[in-house]
Amino acid sequence: MLEKIREGSQGPVAKIILGLVIFSFALAGVGSYINSGSEPKAAEVNGLAINVSELERAYENERARMEAQFGEMFSQIASDPAYLANFKQGILDRLISEQLVNDLANRLSIRTSDEEIKKAIFEMPEFQVDGKFNNDRYLQLLTRAGYTPTRFKEMLREDMTRRAVVSALTDTDFVLEDEVKYFQQLQLQKRDIEYVEVPVELFTDAVEISEADIVSHYEANIEQYETEEKFDIAYIELKLDDVAKGIEVSQEEVSQHYKASQAQYVKAERRRASHILIDNSTDDAQQKAQELLAKIEAGEDFAELATTHSADTFSGQNGGDLDFFGKGVMDPAFEEAAFSLENIGDVSEVVESSFGYHIIKLTDIEEETVRPLAEVEQDIVAQLQQDKARDIFLEKQQLLADTAFEVPTSLQDAAEVTDLTVKQTGLQPVSSTNFPFTEAKLIEAAKEDDVLNAGYNSALVEVTGEHLVVLRVNEYQEARTQSLDEVKAQVEDAVAATKARQLAQDWVEQQTADLAAGQDVSTSLADKSLAFTAEQDVARFGSEVARAIVRKAFEMKKPTDTEISAAWVELNPSSFAIVKVNDVKQAEVADADQATAERLESAITDYNYQALISALRENADIVTYQTAN
Repeated sequence: MLEKIREGSQGPVAKIILGLVIFSFALAGVGSYINSGSEPKAAEVNGLAINVSELERAYENERARMEAQFGEMFSQIASDPAYLANFKQGILDRLISEQLVNDLANRLSIRTSDEEIKKAIFEMPEFQVDGKFNNDRYLQLLTRAGYTPTRFKEMLREDMTRRAVVSALTDTDFVLEDEVKYFQQLQLQKRDIEYVEVPVELFTDAVEISEADIVSHYEANIEQYETEEKFDIAYIELKLDDVAKGIEVSQEEVSQHYKASQAQYVKAERRRASHILIDNSTDDAQQKAQELLAKIEAGEDFAELATTHSADTFSGQNGGDLDFFGKGVMDPAFEEAAFSLENIGDVSEVVESSFGYHIIKLTDIEEETVRPLAEVEQDIVAQLQQDKARDIFLEKQQLLADTAFEVPTSLQDAAEVTDLTVKQTGLQPVSSTNFPFTEAKLIEAAKEDDVLNAGYNSALVEVTGEHLVVLRVNEYQEARTQSLDEVKAQVEDAVAATKARQLAQDWVEQQTADLAAGQDVSTSLADKSLAFTAEQDVARFGSEVARAIVRKAFEMKKPTDTEISAAWVELNPSSFAIVKVNDVKQAEVADADQATAERLESAITDYNYQALISALRENADIVTYQTAN
């Protein structure tokens, strides 16, 4: 297998690898490739460290991704500390698995070619503009991350090499045609069944409840009868955006602002240049750059020299072309040299930057232009509204704070002087997803002693710099455990439901056993107004029969002349079903389906990957320094 992995790493990069690389990059960003040096470790795998910062970065990125995907649903789940601890532990386990594969790749001496790295970078959306690789953006992001192109490519090489192990697993998996056909037969198999659904409510009248049952259930499940603290809050909101909406801006004001702020609407000059980059990692780098400049001055083609000699291989493929760029994008030394060239076609002297030595050729100039008023009018209106609103906002802020303090037992006066409205929440649990319960700082303000107990207005709370709130508590109910007398009816219902469910399950089990033994159960069913429903040719997928019944039917063995196939299944907390399989019908499959083959290969790949991780874990020296909490 190890030999296969080596061979797989030398072939074309599989799509799954590129997907993993791009996903990893998108998740962590360029900055995640920066080596942060000596720092606390979260874990160590065969002597290779997983730093605490790496764990925290992966945790925050994955949490942000989940919040973006699932929104408020994830936020509610994440409010549970136990869930977050498990979530973080899962991230650490994933990092350990990745480090195990990384260690294996190193031990196997697997490497990734320059062409594979180049292809991966070209396809990374972080480096694309309008769907195409943009060298300006590439260099800009690397500069921000403190990386040279050479260093970044080497780090990416390590990452892709590690993922080549997964590629090898994908490339070596296959399924036989007979396996595909057999799987298709199983998928297309049909069954003739009979079933009867048994509602739990049929057994409710037979339930007997004692006082001891009630007390026992209450004490065993007392946490279910704890109430959540609740607030009824009155509050006033002051928002800058709301103030701005009511402000009118005249056309004259727009024109005056446009004229006075011409510089704001200037589209700055942009230049297009080509360059040749010589990496400064060698002692003779500057000399090489001077030699290339001499060749250019002697008439040799700049583009051909860039393609052959530039360390920036991406622009080099296009003759060194960097497309258009403005000021503030490139390295300062590079920018100064590029904008110092006067005429299209001029070539700079050798320029040293943080990336190495450059020779720059000016290829085009976009002159500075001014955006017309019609193009920016709406932006000006919004800006003027905000400017005017800010003064009014500050004035209302002071009035709101002062009045709420001076008349501390009511918000009505504060609302009148600021022309705002007092809003009411009504009594809601503190976990409510409605504003203001979604803002922790507002709930903290409501719990302040002078607000909660003395009945005063809160101080002005800054939700954001442009969103202020003052509140008071109309009513508060603290969390407590309800007494048995308060919830007795609820407890009785719960006990009755539990006992009825157990009676139903016992009855269903007995009927199933009798049916399997060849006895006639129709009379017992009829006593409860039940009867079997027969269904012919029930498919594994897409049947109108309840999914739990179909799943159970396809788990059951084929009946024989001497053995009846019968079983029971729980459909939900309030219903069971008895299932009987009368016949199993095999499908005829002439040809293997390509889609089925791909699904099987995917399943085998996943199985093999998980098996590899398990094997590596069993033989690895793994030390965890920080539990995921």
